Amino acid sequence: MNNKRKKILYVKLIILILCLLITLKIFTLVLSKYETEANAVAKIDIAFYLLKEDYQTMTMNLAKLVPQNNAYIYTFSIGNEDGEQVAETDLEYDLTIRTTTNLPLTYELYMNDSNIIENNTIEQDEQGTYFRIITTSTQRLNYKEPKTNQYSLVIYFPINYNTTNYQDIIELLEITVESRQVTS
Repeated sequence: MNNKRKKILYVKLIILILCLLITLKIFTLVLSKYETEANAVAKIDIAFYLLKEDYQTMTMNLAKLVPQNNAYIYTFSIGNEDGEQVAETDLEYDLTIRTTTNLPLTYELYMNDSNIIENNTIEQDEQGTYFRIITTSTQRLNYKEPKTNQYSLVIYFPINYNTTNYQDIIELLEITVESRQVTS
Protein backbone atom coordinates (compact mmCIF):
# COMPACT_ATOMS: atom_id res chain seq x y z
CA MET A 1 0.00 0.00 0.00
CA ASN A 2 2.87 2.34 0.75
CA ASN A 3 4.34 1.89 -2.75
CA LYS A 4 0.98 2.64 -4.30
CA ARG A 5 0.75 5.96 -2.37
CA LYS A 6 4.27 6.91 -3.49
CA LYS A 7 3.39 6.25 -7.12
CA ILE A 8 0.23 8.32 -6.83
CA LEU A 9 2.21 11.11 -5.16
CA TYR A 10 4.83 11.03 -7.96
CA VAL A 11 2.15 11.13 -10.65
CA LYS A 12 0.43 14.08 -8.93
CA LEU A 13 3.79 15.87 -8.63
CA ILE A 14 4.56 15.34 -12.32
CA ILE A 15 1.09 16.54 -13.32
CA LEU A 16 1.51 19.63 -11.11
CA ILE A 17 4.89 20.43 -12.69
CA LEU A 18 3.46 19.98 -16.19
CA CYS A 19 0.50 22.23 -15.36
CA LEU A 20 2.89 24.86 -14.01
CA LEU A 21 5.05 24.74 -17.14
CA ILE A 22 2.02 24.97 -19.43
CA THR A 23 0.67 27.92 -17.41
CA LEU A 24 4.03 29.71 -17.68
CA LYS A 25 4.19 29.10 -21.42
CA ILE A 26 0.67 30.45 -21.96
CA PHE A 27 1.43 33.45 -19.74
CA THR A 28 4.56 34.38 -21.72
CA LEU A 29 2.73 34.01 -25.05
CA VAL A 30 -0.06 36.33 -23.90
CA LEU A 31 2.38 38.88 -22.54
CA SER A 32 4.46 38.93 -25.70
CA LYS A 33 1.46 39.96 -27.79
CA TYR A 34 0.82 43.09 -25.75
CA GLU A 35 4.30 44.28 -24.89
CA THR A 36 6.63 46.05 -27.25
CA GLU A 37 10.09 47.35 -26.72
CA ALA A 38 12.08 49.66 -28.97
CA ASN A 39 15.31 51.55 -28.85
CA ALA A 40 14.78 55.10 -30.09
CA VAL A 41 18.46 55.87 -30.68
CA ALA A 42 20.50 53.58 -32.85
CA LYS A 43 24.04 54.10 -34.02
CA ILE A 44 24.34 52.48 -37.41
CA ASP A 45 28.12 52.26 -36.98
CA ILE A 46 28.61 53.08 -40.63
CA ALA A 47 31.23 55.48 -41.82
CA PHE A 48 31.56 56.25 -45.49
CA TYR A 49 35.23 56.97 -46.22
CA LEU A 50 35.61 59.00 -49.39
CA LEU A 51 39.21 58.48 -50.40
CA LYS A 52 38.68 58.35 -54.17
CA GLU A 53 35.98 58.83 -56.77
CA ASP A 54 33.50 56.26 -55.69
CA TYR A 55 29.88 55.14 -55.23
CA GLN A 56 28.88 53.62 -51.89
CA THR A 57 25.56 52.40 -50.62
CA MET A 58 24.25 50.90 -47.40
CA THR A 59 20.83 49.31 -46.90
CA MET A 60 19.03 49.10 -43.55
CA ASN A 61 15.97 47.09 -42.66
CA LEU A 62 13.89 49.10 -40.16
CA ALA A 63 12.07 46.08 -38.77
CA LYS A 64 11.56 47.09 -35.15
CA LEU A 65 9.78 50.40 -35.61
CA VAL A 66 6.71 50.81 -33.44
CA PRO A 67 4.56 53.92 -33.09
CA GLN A 68 5.79 56.06 -30.20
CA ASN A 69 6.04 59.66 -29.08
CA ASN A 70 9.85 59.71 -29.33
CA ALA A 71 11.77 59.88 -32.58
CA TYR A 72 14.10 57.15 -33.80
CA ILE A 73 17.58 58.54 -34.40
CA TYR A 74 20.14 56.81 -36.63
CA THR A 75 23.63 58.26 -36.91
CA PHE A 76 26.32 57.81 -39.55
CA SER A 77 29.29 59.75 -40.84
CA ILE A 78 30.94 60.68 -44.14
CA GLY A 79 34.56 61.77 -44.23
CA ASN A 80 37.63 62.13 -46.41
CA GLU A 81 39.88 60.30 -43.95
CA ASP A 82 39.73 56.92 -42.27
CA GLY A 83 42.30 57.39 -39.51
CA GLU A 84 45.16 56.15 -41.70
CA GLN A 85 44.63 57.69 -45.13
CA VAL A 86 43.39 61.07 -46.31
CA ALA A 87 41.95 61.74 -49.76
CA GLU A 88 44.62 63.11 -52.10
CA THR A 89 42.23 65.38 -54.02
CA ASP A 90 39.30 67.60 -53.23
CA LEU A 91 36.07 65.61 -53.32
CA GLU A 92 32.41 66.47 -53.65
CA TYR A 93 29.66 64.07 -52.69
CA ASP A 94 25.92 63.79 -53.00
CA LEU A 95 23.88 62.02 -50.34
CA THR A 96 20.62 60.30 -51.28
CA ILE A 97 18.30 58.42 -48.95
CA ARG A 98 15.71 56.15 -50.58
CA THR A 99 12.98 54.51 -48.51
CA THR A 100 9.96 52.37 -49.16
CA THR A 101 6.64 53.98 -48.34
CA ASN A 102 5.18 51.08 -46.37
CA LEU A 103 4.79 53.05 -43.13
CA PRO A 104 3.58 56.64 -42.54
CA LEU A 105 6.98 57.92 -41.42
CA THR A 106 8.35 61.46 -41.33
CA TYR A 107 12.07 62.02 -41.91
CA GLU A 108 14.54 64.73 -40.91
CA LEU A 109 18.25 64.69 -41.76
CA TYR A 110 20.84 66.69 -39.88
CA MET A 111 24.50 67.22 -40.73
CA ASN A 112 26.58 68.60 -37.88
CA ASP A 113 23.28 69.68 -36.20
CA SER A 114 21.84 71.54 -39.25
CA ASN A 115 18.78 70.29 -41.12
CA ILE A 116 20.01 69.69 -44.67
CA ILE A 117 17.15 68.10 -46.62
CA GLU A 118 16.93 69.82 -49.99
CA ASN A 119 14.31 67.58 -51.66
CA ASN A 120 11.88 65.09 -50.12
CA THR A 121 9.71 63.54 -52.82
CA ILE A 122 7.79 60.34 -53.47
CA GLU A 123 8.52 58.76 -56.84
CA GLN A 124 7.34 55.65 -58.63
CA ASP A 125 9.86 53.24 -60.18
CA GLU A 126 9.44 51.26 -63.41
CA GLN A 127 7.70 48.37 -61.55
CA GLY A 128 5.11 50.72 -60.06
CA THR A 129 6.57 50.73 -56.52
CA TYR A 130 6.60 54.04 -54.67
CA PHE A 131 9.76 55.25 -52.93
CA ARG A 132 10.57 58.34 -50.90
CA ILE A 133 13.71 60.05 -52.23
CA ILE A 134 15.54 62.45 -49.89
CA THR A 135 18.44 64.45 -51.31
CA THR A 136 20.79 67.06 -49.93
CA SER A 137 22.95 69.73 -51.48
CA THR A 138 26.41 68.73 -52.69
CA GLN A 139 29.04 68.70 -49.95
CA ARG A 140 32.73 69.38 -50.51
CA LEU A 141 35.70 67.91 -48.64
CA ASN A 142 39.12 69.52 -49.19
CA TYR A 143 42.13 67.22 -49.23
CA LYS A 144 44.20 69.65 -47.13
CA GLU A 145 41.85 69.34 -44.17
CA PRO A 146 40.74 65.89 -42.99
CA LYS A 147 37.05 66.18 -42.16
CA THR A 148 34.18 63.95 -41.12
CA ASN A 149 30.56 65.11 -41.33
CA GLN A 150 28.29 63.60 -38.70
CA TYR A 151 24.74 62.82 -39.82
CA SER A 152 21.61 62.11 -37.80
CA LEU A 153 18.60 60.64 -39.55
CA VAL A 154 15.54 61.32 -37.40
CA ILE A 155 12.47 59.17 -38.08
CA TYR A 156 9.06 59.85 -36.58
CA PHE A 157 6.41 57.15 -36.35
CA PRO A 158 3.56 58.86 -34.43
CA ILE A 159 1.76 56.98 -31.66
CA ASN A 160 -1.63 57.54 -33.36
CA TYR A 161 -0.66 54.82 -35.89
CA ASN A 162 -0.68 52.19 -33.13
CA THR A 163 -3.15 49.90 -34.90
CA THR A 164 -2.99 46.39 -36.28
CA ASN A 165 -2.88 47.84 -39.83
CA TYR A 166 0.82 48.62 -39.35
CA GLN A 167 1.79 45.49 -37.43
CA ASP A 168 4.69 43.47 -38.90
CA ILE A 169 5.27 45.92 -41.78
CA ILE A 170 8.92 46.56 -42.55
CA GLU A 171 10.41 49.77 -43.92
CA LEU A 172 13.56 49.57 -46.02
CA LEU A 173 16.05 52.43 -46.12
CA GLU A 174 19.00 52.85 -48.47
CA ILE A 175 21.72 55.47 -48.00
CA THR A 176 23.79 56.23 -51.11
CA VAL A 177 26.90 58.41 -51.27
CA GLU A 178 28.21 59.30 -54.71
CA SER A 179 31.55 61.09 -54.69
CA ARG A 180 33.66 62.63 -57.42
CA GLN A 181 36.97 64.44 -57.67
CA VAL A 182 36.96 68.21 -57.98
CA THR A 183 39.29 69.39 -60.71
CA SER A 184 38.76 73.15 -60.45
